[in-house]
This record gives sequence, C-alpha cells and structure tokens, in this order.
Amino acid sequence: MDHKLRRAMGPGKILWVAALLTAGLAANGVRASEDSLWTSEVELGAVFTSGNTDEQNVKFRAQLVRDAEMFKHTMYLDHLDSSKDNNKTAQKTYMYYQGDYKLLVGSLFGRVSYEQDQFNGFDYQADVSAGYSRLLMEKATMKLSGDIGLGYRISAPDTGSTDGEAIVRLAGAFSWDISQNATFKQLLSTEIGADSTISRSESSVSANIAGDLAMKFSINVKNNSSVPAGRQETDTESSVTLVYKF
Repeated sequence: MDHKLRRAMGPGKILWVAALLTAGLAANGVRASEDSLWTSEVELGAVFTSGNTDEQNVKFRAQLVRDAEMFKHTMYLDHLDSSKDNNKTAQKTYMYYQGDYKLLVGSLFGRVSYEQDQFNGFDYQADVSAGYSRLLMEKATMKLSGDIGLGYRISAPDTGSTDGEAIVRLAGAFSWDISQNATFKQLLSTEIGADSTISRSESSVSANIAGDLAMKFSINVKNNSSVPAGRQETDTESSVTLVYKF
C-alpha cells in the first residue's frame, strides 16, 4: 500500500467509514423486519479523559450476516483507535468477508481478510483462503463449528518489501447460552505458513441490558510467530462495549 494513501486513512476518516457502515447496517436492520435472512450487530466502546492526562480510546466493531437457503455471507469490521497526551498509542483495522455455499453436510467457503496496524511493523497483511466448514456439535444451549482450508497470505513490512506465502487455515467457533440473558463465545483461528503463523483468539461474555442492547466484555489475543525486529509477537486487547443487535 502506498504510504501517502496510508497517511490519508487517518483515524478520523476510518471512523467516518465506520459511521457510514453503521448507517448501512441500520438500513439493513430495517429491511430485516421484512426479510429474516439478515442479521446485524454494531458494537461501540469509548473512553475520553482530560485534565492531568488526556486520553481517548475508541473501539468499533460491526458485523452483517445474510443466511439464505444455499448461501451465507458474513462481513466484519473491527477498528481500535487510542491516544494519550496527543500521542497515538494504537490504531488498527481488521476486516474480512466470508461466503459459504451450503452442502447437505457442511459448506464450502471462500474468505478474504485485510489488516492494517500502525504499530505492528507491517504496512498491511492480507490473505485469501477457501475450504470446508461444518457444524461439529449442536445442543440446546451450545454450538460448535469448525473450518479447514488452504490459502495465500501477503505481508508488507514497513521496510517496503512484500512477501507472500501459502497458508493452511484452521478455525473454530463455540457459543454457549449461559442463561436467557447471557452468552459466552470463544473464537479461535490459526493460519499456518512456512515463514510465519498467525493465531487469533476472542473470548467474550455478553449480557442483555434491555431489548436488543447488551453489554459485552471481551479479550482478544493475536500472535504472529514472525514479526519485524523490535516488535512483540503477541498483542492482547481487553474491552467493555455496548452491543446493539437488529
């Protein structure tokens, strides 16, 4: 990605994109009342302090799913922006699209993802993969599914070079309705390449507050086995957010 373009996509413009996406999701939410195939979810957390310490933290996430008879489409956006005393401490955006073609048992999927993190030593990382997805277990309050596939990842370090490698993608999703108002979710994925392996984990507990509004506590962990010099392999993010589902 051109460095001028990267500078142009500052936090303000990214949040404008997030706001536009929210508006689009809201429109789909209205349409969802007429077409139950659509489900949407918007998540927002923000902390602003002033005085002896000026600090701003904004967490935004949005997901749109269309689950039809033969096809399922999932679009996802996750953005974090943090600064302290006018110094940027975190700025990252992660997004993906996955399309599933349903079979008698399981489905075939195609997936593409993109990540831009100002502090991880990469200008960007992107991958595309395809494979097989299947529901592994379903009970009254629990559900477990898994994905396996092959793909290709492109990594562009800040040094200006671009590297590519084949990957094997493994992923799992577990959900548990603890009660009528509380849900636990665990998402795990790993993308194994010859040069590096990138693994992600999201553990969350959400509880309904009123109607379609819920509060969510989550812990996200990302590990990259091969990072530029001076960078940490593991990033951990804890957040408390409000979630609106429609």
